[in-house]
Amino acid sequence: MTRILAVDTSTAWGGAALVEAGDDGVRLVAEAGLVVEDSLAARLLPLVDLTIAAAGWSRGSIDAYAAARGPGSFTGIRVGLALLAGWALASGKPCLGVGTLDAVAEAYGPAEAERVPVIPAGRGNVYRARFDAASSPPRLLGSPWAGPLDRVLAGEAGAVVIAPRGLALPALPPGVRAAPAPTSIAAAVARIAAHRLAAGLEASDAPAPLYVRPSYAEAPSR
Repeated sequence: MTRILAVDTSTAWGGAALVEAGDDGVRLVAEAGLVVEDSLAARLLPLVDLTIAAAGWSRGSIDAYAAARGPGSFTGIRVGLALLAGWALASGKPCLGVGTLDAVAEAYGPAEAERVPVIPAGRGNVYRARFDAASSPPRLLGSPWAGPLDRVLAGEAGAVVIAPRGLALPALPPGVRAAPAPTSIAAAVARIAAHRLAAGLEASDAPAPLYVRPSYAEAPSR
């Protein structure tokens, strides 16, 4: 049995989850989450400690770590990856990065059409990617992209757009359906990590940030 700690700090909804993975599948042991308006940096460690305590585990009993690697909040991504990568390095355990959009599609589960999760990217833009309808982990069909929400919707005919609550959607084009995004993203990160550990880690599993676009501080002014 492999014990995995996963965190998601890439959006305003942050979470930590613990799963056990074995021959009979992946079992969620404990999960905690919260919504913050500023930064998860000061709240992440207490949240993780709370989750570990709720499971009755010790930190030394964890076999692997996984963090959402983005796209999303630039600061949040760095905080989550740095915390778990540091623990992994100190303990000699593996640490994986899992795409946030992959995790949203995984958390949503099977759909009647291809899944297009979207995440706010600021200034009226969103991050998006397109995945197949039902596989777990989701199979990527269209690479992560950042752009205006109306352009996303116009190009997603025949898909289910998975959008967080609070994101105002314009009128949907024919053939596009909207669905509320789940909040159990950390648990989905853990499930994807369990699959990748079982399949054998690749270079793309490294805990490296996936930003998709430069930060507004880095972007050239116009």
